[in-house]
Order: sequence, then structure tokens, then C-alpha cells
Amino acid sequence: MNREFNTVSLFGAPRCQLGESPRWSEGYWWWVDAAAGIVYWRQGSSVEDLEKTAIGSKEFNVRTSLVQPVGNSQLVMAIEKTLRRFQFDGSDLIEIGPSIDIPLPNNWLVNDGIADIAGNIWIGSVSPDRAPGTGTLLRITQDGEIQQALPRFSLTNGMAWDYQKNYLYHADSYERTVWRHHVNILTGSITQSEVFIQLPKDDGLPDGVSYDPSGMLWVAIYGKSVVRSYDMHGNFLYELAVPTEQVTSVALGGLTRSQLLITTAQEDFTEAQSREFPLAGQLFISES
Repeated sequence: MNREFNTVSLFGAPRCQLGESPRWSEGYWWWVDAAAGIVYWRQGSSVEDLEKTAIGSKEFNVRTSLVQPVGNSQLVMAIEKTLRRFQFDGSDLIEIGPSIDIPLPNNWLVNDGIADIAGNIWIGSVSPDRAPGTGTLLRITQDGEIQQALPRFSLTNGMAWDYQKNYLYHADSYERTVWRHHVNILTGSITQSEVFIQLPKDDGLPDGVSYDPSGMLWVAIYGKSVVRSYDMHGNFLYELAVPTEQVTSVALGGLTRSQLLITTAQEDFTEAQSREFPLAGQLFISES
């Protein structure tokens, strides 16, 4: 049975320039301000618990596009073009290495990513001009081997796994496409790829995505002030309104997976946009 979320409320977090990478793991919510280079965390199994807990943070002061829990209180982060591993002790992040440098040309970036069940990191490379077909989906193994999983993307965003069917979902934002790939988890090879969702040109951009085991994919729609849900055939179900325009990512979490955490941004805002969307860059939470 599909779960429903009806309204959002403020998460009470610091305002981000570019909120991204919401993750739930081991009783904590994690997210980043990618532009400011700050990683945040907050403990709490329910919205009521979250309201009672403080928010922790660690500043790196350079682009930090991914925080990915990998179990045993360890996290992998994409800091500039390097994957770095940290141990969380409940109050701080201690780097434990080793780091993995991703060899990309000058001014290229890595963007959003995800770990698979074996701990390998899947992450997208992005060219400076975001030209169609220039970016690549990479798979980086635990021993540091960097593999090209698939070429041809413009801006790889938001990734999510459906392990029951071995599907990897991700957005190619500038192409307004959400892809679904069938993956051999043992080898990392992609055996089949298909367009799961194709948005029209007058719509927003699909950004972060989150798989819901109840039978849905949640998609943050950048530029349209909504998070949308789709069934497993790519059919639109309904949308959840967010009171700001640049909705960047979404994640399902909480002990019973009853929370939906939504990140937003305030990228290149004009004065008029700042007045129209005073909550831009805030995090929002909904509970089913």
C-alpha cells in the first residue's frame, strides 16, 4: 500500500545555499550544504524527537556534494573530486581514510551519488558546461578502482536503489529524465537501461530521488516547488507542495520510514526571487 504525505513543516535547520544529499542511517538524518562545504546531522526517530535534538555540523569550506552512510557509523563524502571516509563518534567526524581521488579534467565536478549494498560508490561526473552526453556515471569500488558504468549524461543527480529488483534510479536533470538501470550487484555491470520518467520541456528539472518500498519513487522537482511520487511503471501519483522553488532532493527515513526529508536551495537568486521565496535553502520534513 502506497503511503501518503500531505503537508511539510520546517525542519529547523540552518539555511543552505545548496541543500543536497539527505540520508537516513542509524538513527540520524544527514545532509550537506554542497556550495558552502558543510555536512550536517541530527538525531531523532520521530518529528517530535527531532524537535528536541541539536544539529551537529562539520565545515570543509570547499564543495561537498555527497554524504553517504555506509554502516558501522562510517560515512563516505565527496569533497571536491575526492572520496573521503569518516567515522562518526556521536559528536564529530574523524577521517579514517583512505581517500580516493577521481581523475577528472580541470573544472569538472562530481555531483550526487549513492553506495550500493556492497559499499561501492556510484557517482556522476559533470562537465563545466553541462553539455548533453558529456558526463559519466562512475562506479568506485572499495579498493579504489574507478569504473565507467555508463557514459552520455549531462547532470547526473539523485540516486536510489530498489534492491528487490536490482534497479538503480537516477536523474539526468538537464535532459529532464529519470533513468532506471538493471544492475548486476556482484559485478557492477548494467544489463539494461530505460527511461523511467521523461518530463516535458516546460516542466521543472528532476533532481534528487528516493525509492519507497511501498511501491513509489519520490522525485524532487527543481524549479516547480514540489516533490512528486510515481508508481513503479513511471506513472504520476501525486505531488507534495514545498514553499520554495528550488527543491533539490528528498529522502525517506525514520525508524519506520514514515518521514520524508526535503532539501532546497537559493542558487543565483535575484532580489525579487528572495522576496518571493523567503524560505529558499531551508529543509522541510513531512510525516505519513
